[in-house]
Amino acid sequence: MRKFFSWLALWLLVVFLGAASPQQTGQAQAKPEDFLKNLVLVEKVAEAPAKMKVGLESITAKDSLTLLSYLASDFLEGRETATRGFLLAAEYVASLFSLWNIQPAGDRQVAAAGRFGAMMGAQPAAASQRSYFQEVILKEITESSSQIVVETRKGDLVKSRTFTGGVDYTSTNIFPETVSGTVIFAGYGITEKEIGYDDFKNLDVKDKIVLILSEAPGKDNPYSPFQKKELKEKYFPPESPMPMMRAPAGRFNKIEAISKLGPAAILQVANTTPDIDIIKGFVPRRRASDDRPIDPRPRRRMMLPGTGPAMPFERSPVINITREMANAILEGAGVTIDELKARIEKTFKPASLALPGTRVTIKSEVKASLVRCSNVLGYIEGSDPKLKEEVVIIGGHLDHLGAFDGYVFNGADDNGSGSVGVLNVARAMALNPEKPKRTVVFALWTGEEKGLLGSRYYVRNPAFPLEKTVAYLNLDMISRTFDEASLTRMSRMLNLPSAQDLLKKIKPENFVPISYAAGGLGEVLRQANQYVGLDLLLRESTQEGRGMGGSDHASFAAEKIPWLFANTAMTSDYHQTSDSVEKVSGDLMAKISKLIYITAYLIADK
Repeated sequence: MRKFFSWLALWLLVVFLGAASPQQTGQAQAKPEDFLKNLVLVEKVAEAPAKMKVGLESITAKDSLTLLSYLASDFLEGRETATRGFLLAAEYVASLFSLWNIQPAGDRQVAAAGRFGAMMGAQPAAASQRSYFQEVILKEITESSSQIVVETRKGDLVKSRTFTGGVDYTSTNIFPETVSGTVIFAGYGITEKEIGYDDFKNLDVKDKIVLILSEAPGKDNPYSPFQKKELKEKYFPPESPMPMMRAPAGRFNKIEAISKLGPAAILQVANTTPDIDIIKGFVPRRRASDDRPIDPRPRRRMMLPGTGPAMPFERSPVINITREMANAILEGAGVTIDELKARIEKTFKPASLALPGTRVTIKSEVKASLVRCSNVLGYIEGSDPKLKEEVVIIGGHLDHLGAFDGYVFNGADDNGSGSVGVLNVARAMALNPEKPKRTVVFALWTGEEKGLLGSRYYVRNPAFPLEKTVAYLNLDMISRTFDEASLTRMSRMLNLPSAQDLLKKIKPENFVPISYAAGGLGEVLRQANQYVGLDLLLRESTQEGRGMGGSDHASFAAEKIPWLFANTAMTSDYHQTSDSVEKVSGDLMAKISKLIYITAYLIADK
């Protein structure tokens, strides 16, 4: 697949070299010193090629706002997965696909002919007939409880202590089973061969309970080898108001690597805080605002049956524990977690140790029921007899957070805007007289807010073979323009120049960061932008099999499918009832939709 993008990029350079601006030379690198190479600015927007012009001109700010006004209306009740509101949104999307003559790509229809056909033995519909809906059966957790038992054996004596979830530890994972194993303390859980540091040297952690510290040694020590620029960015990422949207670093990067070693579970202790204030997570953030509920809504927890609830890149249960609990686990070794931390930070050498006499057992009980929901899938067949077997997928999640206690979480930006982007591109492709050579698929996912459930289901049950999937283009939150405050947050998150320096180069209302898989996608984006004129910041992922940020592209990244992810400013309205249509930019939605339309066309047509 990378070979495909390599020659595609070369072809684009030859065809469009005359339109390229000086700022667009060089390869995209995810490093601060290469910022100018990553910034794509266009002095004068070029006229689009005739073969894609009709579709491009069909995308407007007015139409974008019209579509969004319905999707983000109170009538749809926040579009939460497996609710009436989501069903209405899905039916609306399917009706638009049908209106635009986009072919259904969902489940095969098996309904018998006639009202009483099934009872009369009528034959099912022809195998070629499909619906727009790919049914996704989810397991909803109605009740759950857990406890962790720590047993320390000394000779014939066994000391047992029980810890309670939500008090002594917390986890986003729900695993309805018992997990048990002896313990290995693996320091910070880091392997960095370039500096000769390996917490896992001579350790076999398969099926063991691994205890680690978060981050890396020497956070506040300028002499720490982890203060080197690349390692500091990797293990001490700036705090983000939206953790899942930050660059893959710190805990997420480390947990992924540890999970590949096959531990039964990972227990993590905070590196620099005296203890985790577990109860703080249950205390509502009280902010005076007329349009936000004071008390947090209860969160419906769902998972795909037969799978764990973790993200595609997490394979083992991950539990954050208090220091008190960590010290109880280490009691058999006669040492505390802070003493081990001090040993490591004194010499910057691992202090890992096995605790064969200590067993940790994680017991979970879950009550669940099955619920039905659907992805919405449509496609436009490619024009080439052979290449039409290959597909480009454009997707975004249709679900949001629902309603609670009279408040509706409308989700205009998250992700009504990305859903509108997919619809804009679908309509443009349908209206454009000349179709690209490859088939283009349009997907509106369910369950993203519950853990990428819809897209994870799709990659396990694809409507088109994954080996024939050339690229996945993801749209999530594409309607909020940047200002100095949001630029400052983004600059800190991505280790970029200051907001003031950025403002000298870009127009905030025209600025869009896009991350993408390594390969030729960056060059395709540069060429597509010649016909749109956005101020782009391109961020190439350095981690194969892992998307940057927690959206549906991660499901495709895990399958090694080339991807890109477009999103805009993170604001204080994120996951609040104040995420409403009045605050979005129709112009920005339309421009990003145009960029994705051209990018998809270029990929699909060559």
